[in-house]
Amino acid sequence: MSGHVPVATVDEVGQDTKAGQTKPLDRHRDPRWLVPALALFAVATTVKLGIRPVSDPDAWWHLKAGAYLLSHWRFIGPDPWVPFSSRPFVLTEWLPEVVAQKGYALFGLPAVAWLRCAAMLALLSALVWAARQTADTVPAIMAALAGLIGAGGSLSERPQLVSFVLLAVTVGAWWKTAEDLRPRWWLAPMTFLWACSHGMWGVGVLIGLVVLAGLALDRRLDRRTAVRLLAVPALSVVAAALTPVGPRLLLTPIEVSSNAALFVEEWQPTDARDIFAAVTLVMIALALLPWIRGTSARPWWQIALAGTAVVCTLAMFRTIPLGSIIATPLLASALQEQRGHAATPPSRRGTLAWVGLVAAAAIVAAPIAGAVAQKPSGWPEGLRPQLAAIPAKTVVLNDFAAGGWLLWAEPQLIPVIDLRSEIYSMDYIRDYQRTEQVRAGWQEFLDRTKPKYALLKAAAPLTVALREELHWTTVGTNDDYVLLKAP
Repeated sequence: MSGHVPVATVDEVGQDTKAGQTKPLDRHRDPRWLVPALALFAVATTVKLGIRPVSDPDAWWHLKAGAYLLSHWRFIGPDPWVPFSSRPFVLTEWLPEVVAQKGYALFGLPAVAWLRCAAMLALLSALVWAARQTADTVPAIMAALAGLIGAGGSLSERPQLVSFVLLAVTVGAWWKTAEDLRPRWWLAPMTFLWACSHGMWGVGVLIGLVVLAGLALDRRLDRRTAVRLLAVPALSVVAAALTPVGPRLLLTPIEVSSNAALFVEEWQPTDARDIFAAVTLVMIALALLPWIRGTSARPWWQIALAGTAVVCTLAMFRTIPLGSIIATPLLASALQEQRGHAATPPSRRGTLAWVGLVAAAAIVAAPIAGAVAQKPSGWPEGLRPQLAAIPAKTVVLNDFAAGGWLLWAEPQLIPVIDLRSEIYSMDYIRDYQRTEQVRAGWQEFLDRTKPKYALLKAAAPLTVALREELHWTTVGTNDDYVLLKAP
């Protein structure tokens, strides 16, 4: 996006004595080099962060799910891989899973790494777009970079990246609606795509309700306008219920959270020392500083968004990115106030320049991904020969995080558990935890699942207990993992 002369306010207008006409002064024009340099820095930084080997523990079962759907086209049913599950496997994130699996089938793991980078570039662009609703290009890019950093802890090769992109678009859309009170009906079909991609689609509906509640407190809504605007989140919920999963999709986030909150770290309350949470809270504080100091009053709908950002940031690790995304246009607005003039709308030339820069970056990222992402990172690839030699249908007592990788890497084996916590009963998860932590009665889980091998972290308490108390022997070690065999 290129810099351009802002629309002049009363004190920015000079008098042309010859023509008798007013013209805007140039004192607010950004240096010609600033916008291109800042845009190039933001895009290059995103590519640098986005191109790396595939490592996320969830990536593997997402690829597995994508391949299953392409083969069977079933969205709900008994889990086809782990016989210890007791609840149906519901494919709620099927669209990006299918895309990722198609890319993997064609180009291998570099395609998955490239898709992650492309999604991060899309997120940066969506954040800039949302911030441009209230600020010039320079503060918009600065705020977008801050938002990207705040979300940095969750920018991995998972469908949730789609949620982040669409949330940024949703926040920007409702920001525009708060200014002109016009409904953005396209949010409903976009929610359909969102609901096919990730379970956070409901946050978009929540954003609409939060903004509308703030507008009501600001006394800007008459009954007719309120009904029209409320129809947008209502239609969005209907659209989500029309996905291939059906109305059941509306309840799946509750089903997932009820189990995941027990032992999945990202579902735990946010650690006060978390750097990404700190960045996001600083963004919110800077956004509200003019209001706190009394230099500029904030409408209730913006205060409501700020409160929502705080709640998301502090609720749990996985919702910190939501807080940073919601806070991005708020921060951009505060930065724009420091410039002392109203924001100018983006020019067509600037928009095309940004799109061209992002497209060029995505093209450049492709060969880089091919060079750096041929193999996974953080997984015991060196144990693949030993794992492949294990007879098919053998049960493997696995590290919790490694379950998805084991399903993907050695599909002939049966892990006792994986990260899809929603398909297991609460009692089963508790029994696994007791065994993992070698608490009283830990061997009962072994009697129940009857594993012949174990793939665990080398320094895990369970690894030590299996060796010393039950005399399991070491088959091989690799990348902090050890493969054990029962006597």
